[in-house]
Parts: sequence; structure tokens; C-alpha cells
Amino acid sequence: MQLFVSDGAPGNLPVLAAAGRAGARGKLLISTVGPEERVVPFLTRPKLPVLKLDSDRYLFSTSAICRYFFLLSGWEQDDLTNQWLEWETTELQMNL
Repeated sequence: MQLFVSDGAPGNLPVLAAAGRAGARGKLLISTVGPEERVVPFLTRPKLPVLKLDSDRYLFSTSAICRYFFLLSGWEQDDLTNQWLEWETTELQMNL
């Protein structure tokens, strides 16, 4: 797996925390790219962070990446976790 992040991107922190929780650090290549670099070939605008899976599929939503890492860690998500992920996406990132 390869995680693409950019300095100052608001989604970096929750994604890196979720990766650490999943213990994915050893199996994860973290690449820092410029904020205008288009990592996902089929998106028209740059979007970061992005997780490229070993199957060459992309996850480019902060919440989706976090949920994927939670799944890898075996941590069952509850309503509170989903509520905070949704808040982070709709409120926090919109105000940055």
C-alpha cells in the first residue's frame, strides 16, 4: 500500500493516526507529494490524502481511508466513530 500525503493537507492527521492504529506502518509506503499533484489518474482535480491499495485501486476520501485502516486493525466501528468521521469530513475540513 502507498499513502500519498501533502504538507498541510487537513486529512493527513486522521489518516496517519488510523494507519498507526492498524499497525500498517511497516507495510505502508508514505510519499509526500505537492498539493497540486494528481495522484488518482481518473480525478480531474488533485485530492489528498490518497491510499493506493496493492490491487491498484485508490481510496481518496479521508473517512474511507480511516475506515479501511480500522477494518485492517480489527477495530469494530460504532456509531460514535462514524459520527466523528462524518463531522471531520463535513465540518472540520470545510472550514479549513
